[in-house]
Amino acid sequence: MKNKIKLLGLTILIYGVPILLWSIIPFTKNIWGSFSNDLVFNFLFKGTLKYSAIGIIFDIFIFHCIFILLSKQKKDITKQRVYLIYSGIKNLWKWIFKDYLQKNPTITKEEKTSLLFYLVKLYFTPVVVGFSIGNLIILINALHQGNYRIVMLYLIFAIDTIIFSLGYLFESSKLNNVVKSVDATILGWAVTIMWYPPIQELNGKILGWYTSDFSDFGSVRINAITGIISIFLLLVYFSATLALGFKASNLTNRGIISKGPYKYIRHPAYASKNISWWIMAIPFIKIHGFIAIFSMIIVSFIYFLRSITEERHLSKDPEYVTYMQKVKYRFIPGIF
Repeated sequence: MKNKIKLLGLTILIYGVPILLWSIIPFTKNIWGSFSNDLVFNFLFKGTLKYSAIGIIFDIFIFHCIFILLSKQKKDITKQRVYLIYSGIKNLWKWIFKDYLQKNPTITKEEKTSLLFYLVKLYFTPVVVGFSIGNLIILINALHQGNYRIVMLYLIFAIDTIIFSLGYLFESSKLNNVVKSVDATILGWAVTIMWYPPIQELNGKILGWYTSDFSDFGSVRINAITGIISIFLLLVYFSATLALGFKASNLTNRGIISKGPYKYIRHPAYASKNISWWIMAIPFIKIHGFIAIFSMIIVSFIYFLRSITEERHLSKDPEYVTYMQKVKYRFIPGIF
């Protein structure tokens, strides 16, 4: 019982405090909401249903705390992720404020991985849960309007973002998605968060966005052909997410995937996204010229850097080195 209470206290400290901070800091509250707009408990006590990323995360946090209290605690608490995060923070605090940076921090490899994954969870979880809510709202509205092209598109987007949300929220040996390592490089983090809020909005203002999911080429026949190609590429992207399953998350190695589209290329999601964007950028290029081409080149280059940094990180795992020997192409089978 003592270990159970200690684990609960650490969970409240490590995960509860950030949820509280997200809910009261004006910037994050405006983006992700707060647990005062919570999905379940707001409905129970006020009879209204409001959706916010932090509200849903708060619900999951409460259910997790209840699970801790009801479960039979058999594992060594010092081996659990939340304890490793806590001990890593404690050792860093000591290094900064007691040792005055005079020596290397006494932090283990497991603590370093846990701290990096903690940062991944803190940043990406509310972002991707927010994406899921937005996609579901568009999907529901499209269903009411009978716009089935949008329904198909946002059904895929909704499932995709929900899978990634689950990947960020849950880590378990039963789900086969325990984090083995996290990219610790500045470049790896920079090129990843560049296309997520709030930096994404800044990039949009600077570079513009000269493509679409389905562009108008001025011809019904061409629209039909490019639409079919776009749908095929979207399905490739979606199949990559399904192949990842609970392993889906940025910057982490949670085990190497070699099924689905990963049998043929190492970065099917990046490849399918970028090829589709380039095809659908053609009408924009006709109108905007070089500025549209330049914007698309920058976008593709960022994704190329993401593939490079991911492979550099994953190559520390011998299993991925073997995978690269079997699957020789990054983006296009037999070509590149």
